[in-house]
Amino acid sequence: MTGDAPRSPPGDGAPPAPGARQTAAYLKRLFAEVGFSIDTSRGQNFLVDLNLVDLVVREAGIGPRDVVVEVGCGTGVLTERLAAAAARVVTAEIDPRLAQLARDRLVDAANVEIVEGDVLASKHRLAPAFLAALEAARGACPDGATRLVANLPYCVATPVISNLLALPRPFDSATVTVQREMAERMTAVPGSSNYNALSVWIGCQCRGEIVRILPPSVFWPRPKVESAVVRLMVDDARRRSIADLDRFHAFVRDVFCHRRKALRGVLVRLAGGKGEAGTREGVEGDLRRGGAGSRRPRRGDRARRLRGPRGDVPRPLRTARGARPRLKPARRPPYRLPRPRDPVSRGPRRRGGSGSGCG
Repeated sequence: MTGDAPRSPPGDGAPPAPGARQTAAYLKRLFAEVGFSIDTSRGQNFLVDLNLVDLVVREAGIGPRDVVVEVGCGTGVLTERLAAAAARVVTAEIDPRLAQLARDRLVDAANVEIVEGDVLASKHRLAPAFLAALEAARGACPDGATRLVANLPYCVATPVISNLLALPRPFDSATVTVQREMAERMTAVPGSSNYNALSVWIGCQCRGEIVRILPPSVFWPRPKVESAVVRLMVDDARRRSIADLDRFHAFVRDVFCHRRKALRGVLVRLAGGKGEAGTREGVEGDLRRGGAGSRRPRRGDRARRLRGPRGDVPRPLRTARGARPRLKPARRPPYRLPRPRDPVSRGPRRRGGSGSGCG
């Protein structure tokens, strides 16, 4: 692991030496010298707390014969530590300016392969150049494990992890920094509010846990949300229980794309639609065998569910976000014009008189 190199005095025009500590001041100075402007659309938030960088490497459990996969190397600070611990490192960087900065920092690291370009060919497919570099590294280290270790950009975290798990040979473990909301979905259990398609896809193959919650202050520029370090371990027994991974992956995506639809209707559509003979009956039978039942909702079911234990006191309604729903205002009585008032006595004007009381 490379130690901290002395920094050049400010104003001498020389860029900081490779191995310098990545702080916010260091990044501002480096980017000013090379004319680099941060592209927030690509999730360029740099981890400036080196203790957390070391934490990620330590939690990854990298061995001397392992192959490490990184997505978004940035300036190469994490890559430098990964190269010192692993046999091979394959890292991808979409920004050519950052890729060049990483090459300058890693000029002495012969075991690092930087793939310049997008790691994704599409939403559901990894780039061929990245896959070729990964297979070459695995061929050079056939006995080592494959570990994903990265500060994943928020915009590509979901497709990167999903597509790597869809490979015939996925990673053995993953230690990544992601948005906290995504970390909670990655480790969610059935029945929780964060459970979604990613939770199913990861949970059927991996055991996961959140290692550390990171505040926005440990990044520069500061993101608007909290982050988290997540560790995933692939469970071979869970993975072997799925007969066809590609079909199961497509099925999970299709089911969770219609979350507001009834599950019965979604399954009928996926099985061929109502036009296919026996489709609805087959789905009904599968649901009964799975314990889902076949009774359709009836009029009054919702009202009965909302009633309390006595049957006459409704429970307070809640919306999806936990707030009370807006109730209709009470009906007001019809508006009536007030009777005109006498300007002298300031009382109601009487009919048939002048209103002054001196008729």
